[in-house]
Amino acid sequence: MTEEDLTLLKSSIDEIVILETTDGEEIVAQILFVFDEGETPDLFYLKVTPDDDGTFTTQTSGGHSLLLSDVAAVRRLDL
Repeated sequence: MTEEDLTLLKSSIDEIVILETTDGEEIVAQILFVFDEGETPDLFYLKVTPDDDGTFTTQTSGGHSLLLSDVAAVRRLDL
């Protein structure tokens, strides 16, 4: 992940972004928290899916975490 990606991620708390992982998976996510310190920097997010009316629905009731080292890129969602 580039420094620009990390900056975008940190500025996207409570917003929807697309996370591209190092294994090629793309995750549509609502970012909850970014922790970029310590031995295991990571982020917490909710997986979401877009609805026909432009809103988003959470896929599960629980959140997910992902190590920042497993994030290849971060993109804003183009609506």
